[in-house]
Amino acid sequence: MKYSVSTCSFVKLKVKRLLAVPEHIGVEIFYEYGSTDYWNEFLTRFRESHSGGISIHAPFAFYDFAAPGDDGILFERFRRAFDLYHRYDSEFYVLHAFNNIEEAAGRSSAEAYRSRTVDRIARFDDICRSEGVCLAVENTFGNPYNLFSQEQWLEMFGQMPNLHTLIDTGHALVSGMDIAELQRVLGPRIVGYHLHNNYGTKDAHNRLREGCLDWRAFAQNAKHYTPDATGVIEYLAEDRPEACMEDIRYLESLCVICGQA
Repeated sequence: MKYSVSTCSFVKLKVKRLLAVPEHIGVEIFYEYGSTDYWNEFLTRFRESHSGGISIHAPFAFYDFAAPGDDGILFERFRRAFDLYHRYDSEFYVLHAFNNIEEAAGRSSAEAYRSRTVDRIARFDDICRSEGVCLAVENTFGNPYNLFSQEQWLEMFGQMPNLHTLIDTGHALVSGMDIAELQRVLGPRIVGYHLHNNYGTKDAHNRLREGCLDWRAFAQNAKHYTPDATGVIEYLAEDRPEACMEDIRYLESLCVICGQA
């Protein structure tokens, strides 16, 4: 497995700290957290000194793939990152498929929201393919209402056999998804992971060893089912590159142990 670090916790001036990660480590940028000039400057400098892969996280704070609205405007907003994607030869484009639905609204309109989301994902994936972009749909969660159960999530991928995904480990814990089952069923369609931890009740984006996830089992399954995926360290509060690298080395060591078992 390859590794990257997300800019999620490296906002504004802190993003320059990521220029200090080893040259083989990649980066995933949160597109909406900066201007086009900001990302061009950073990615140009990053690419000058690093061979690691680049990926882009699509906007999600103000745009929800599940909510009612104009599909054309929505798709056009999400296409704005395509220029950056191609300019820096990105590996995949992460789609945070939906944000949050209040419990009362969720119970009464869940199927409409879910159907709209699945339809939009299918059509946007067609757009991405036509423009040479690898779309990776991320599993998310609702608080308090989760739009997709694991069965419904996997059913969507059964309906779209060419769709790729990115598995967010923290989201899986909070929503009760079985990460090992996702790895087994989706296999090479998993192009990446968002790697972080929690205790199953809050999407805290903790460091790898601060939570309840069994990383040895994860590493064993990743090595077996998704050896070519990219593991993206995605923290909220940890903004030290050396801490991110410490956790990458921890996971690398587990992969070695699993390979020897």
